[in-house]
Amino acid sequence: MGPFVWALIIQMGLLLGAVFVVVVIPKIKRDPEFIAKKTIYLPQRELEHSVALSEFQEVASKPALMERLTTESLLNSAMPSLPSLPTQEFNPFNNPVNPLYDAAALLGEAGLMGSLQGLVSETSRVSFFGIEDQATRIVIAFDISQSVVTKAKKSGVSIRQLQQEAVKLIQSLNANTLFGIIQFSRSYDLFEDYLVAGTKANKQAGVTWLENEFRTDGRSARNWIRSPVNGVQSVLEAAFAWQPDVIFIISDGDFQRSKPAGGSENVPWKELSRDIHRFQEQSEKDVRIHFVGFQVKPQHKSELQGLIRRYKGQYREL
Repeated sequence: MGPFVWALIIQMGLLLGAVFVVVVIPKIKRDPEFIAKKTIYLPQRELEHSVALSEFQEVASKPALMERLTTESLLNSAMPSLPSLPTQEFNPFNNPVNPLYDAAALLGEAGLMGSLQGLVSETSRVSFFGIEDQATRIVIAFDISQSVVTKAKKSGVSIRQLQQEAVKLIQSLNANTLFGIIQFSRSYDLFEDYLVAGTKANKQAGVTWLENEFRTDGRSARNWIRSPVNGVQSVLEAAFAWQPDVIFIISDGDFQRSKPAGGSENVPWKELSRDIHRFQEQSEKDVRIHFVGFQVKPQHKSELQGLIRRYKGQYREL
C-alpha cells in the first residue's frame, strides 16, 4: 500500500501545481498595453532618399528651354516692279465674234441642251397624256376600279396604254427627280413607301412594278392599305405626305367610299375640296393637281374642272 499512497500523493501534487500555473499565475501578471509615441522617427537613410526624390521631381518639372531656330533667306524677297503695259478694254458680251454661240445652237438642234440643263438641276420636264409640266417631285395615282377600266376601254385606251404612258414619264426623268406611283380603288397600293430618285435602277424597278403589280381586273388586293376614310381622300393624303410638286390623277371622277355600316356612297365634293385645301395648307408648297379622265359624268366634270383649276392644274378627258 505504501507505493500506491505515494503515487496518489505525487498525482495530487502535480494536479495542484498545474492549477496554480494555469489559473493563479495569469491573474497575477498584468495585461499587455499597446502604446505608441506621438513622434515617429524615420531612419536617416529613408529621410535622405525622400528629400533627394522631391528635389529631383522639382527640377524635372521645370520646362526645358530651347532656343528658336531662325533661318535667313538666301535670295532677296523684294521683286522688281512690273513694267507699264498699254491698257485695252475687253468685254466678251459685246464681242461680235462669239464662238460659243454656234456650239449652243448645235446642241439645241441636237436636242442635247435640255439634257445638259437637267444634269445640273433636279427639275424634269414631263408629258403625260398631253399634259406637260416640270417638277422635282412627281406622284402618279391610278384609279384601277372596274368603272375606270370599262370606261377606258370604251374610250379606246387600254390598260396597257396607261402602263406605257407611265413608263414613258418615268423614263424621261433625270437622276435627281423623285417619283412615286399609287394604284387605288377604295384601298391603295404603293410602289414604294417614299419617293425614289430617278436613277436607272429605280426606273427599271418602277417599270417592273407596273408590269407585274399593276391591277387590270378592277379589284384591289387584300394586302392593300385601307384607311378609315377610304377612297380618293386617303390616297391624296398619302400623296401629299410625300411633299410633291405635281400629282397626276387618272380616274373617271366617280369617287366612292365604303360606309361604316356597310355599302358604299359617293364622296361629297365639298368634303373632298375641304380635305384638299387642308392638305395644301399643311404642305410646304402649293401642289399642282392634273387630272386625266375617262367619260366623266357631266355633274362631276364641272366640279373636277373647278377643283383642278383652283390649284393650277390641267384637265384632260380622253
